[in-house]
Amino acid sequence: MIADVEPSPALSQLGQTWPTDGRIVGLVVDATTPADQVQPVRDAIFEAGLVPFVVGPRGGEIDGVPVQRTFATGRSVELDAVLLLAAPVPAPDALGARDEKAAGEGAVDPRVRLLVEECFRHSKAVGATSAGQAVLEAAGVDPQSVGVVVGDDPSSAWEQLSALLPAHRAWDRFPATLA
Repeated sequence: MIADVEPSPALSQLGQTWPTDGRIVGLVVDATTPADQVQPVRDAIFEAGLVPFVVGPRGGEIDGVPVQRTFATGRSVELDAVLLLAAPVPAPDALGARDEKAAGEGAVDPRVRLLVEECFRHSKAVGATSAGQAVLEAAGVDPQSVGVVVGDDPSSAWEQLSALLPAHRAWDRFPATLA
């Protein structure tokens, strides 16, 4: 039998807000994402006191924007939220690219799909632009889910996503139930 306990308000994060300073937001891009789609959001994240990690198919720079993590080196545990600015196809080093079904037209890099699946399961805020919405579909994430936002462009997606960050997690995504 499960004991009926009173939750401690001092320990609970539910229903409260927290400072967002220093939180890390992953910006997923592909090899063709133009700097004018990434840089304004990156700047807005810095201005809000957060840290943007551009996550791309390769290291170095993409259209002059520095990449902090690659699909092979970035993991969801490092991120407090993720914003999908693109729907990257499987890169040549992706194991899923070796599977003909996974590498078909419209396929998403399996490491990006995993990143989004993990962020979603951990109740982290997930955002996408219309260009990144295919990743949500590939990961089985309903764009209408609690804590998931979709914007037409990077700035509107970031504006919606940033509003979710003070709650730290999308606590209502998976309501607690006992059967």
